[in-house]
This record gives sequence, structure tokens and C-alpha cells, in this order.
Amino acid sequence: MSQAKGKVIRIALVASLALALGGGAASALECPALQSPDGSSAAPDLKGQLASKDVIAQVPGILGALHQQFPSVSKPMLVNYLIAAYCPVVKADAALSEEEKMAKVREFADKAVSSAY
Repeated sequence: MSQAKGKVIRIALVASLALALGGGAASALECPALQSPDGSSAAPDLKGQLASKDVIAQVPGILGALHQQFPSVSKPMLVNYLIAAYCPVVKADAALSEEEKMAKVREFADKAVSSAY
């Protein structure tokens, strides 16, 4: 993939994530429905890995494993799946405020996008 195409995809993913997460502090974090990256009925269960304290450091490895499991799925689809899988993990963390939850998902999404490209 060319650098320009990768940049356009990153911008589109970040823009769509920003819209999905909402702009205001009063908004509650809304997570998309989780579907398998390739449309099959068996979506990989990543909750254990995504609940890890060092999940940000694990993102490249998780993306690599997803790519091996779903070699025909595009990078944007794998990134979207990974973010969608992470969102409910963060949403369930009662120790975090809504603002902190949104910040965690944004940080994770930034890492997923940068790791994919």
C-alpha cells in the first residue's frame, strides 16, 4: 500500500472513530456490535488480552495474530474489529469516568491505526 493511501485510510478511520465516540463529555461511550472480521459467525475472543494492563504495547502482536487468522481481510477491517472488541472492555470498567473511557479508546485506536500502517 502506498504511503498516501495509508494516510487517507488512517484519516478516515480516526474521523469515523471520533464521530462514533461523540464530542461531548456528557456522552456515554457507545460500542459497535462485534462481528467477525471476515463476516463468519466465529469472532475471535480477545477479551483476556484486551483487558491486560499493558494492552497498548500488545496491539502490534494482536494485529499480527488477527492478520494470520484472517489473511484475506484488509488492514482497515482488522483495525475496526480490534477497536470494536476493545470498546466493551473499557465500557465495563466502572473505575473510569466517561471521559476517561473515551480517552482510552481513542489512545487504543491511535495505536491500532499506527501499528497497522
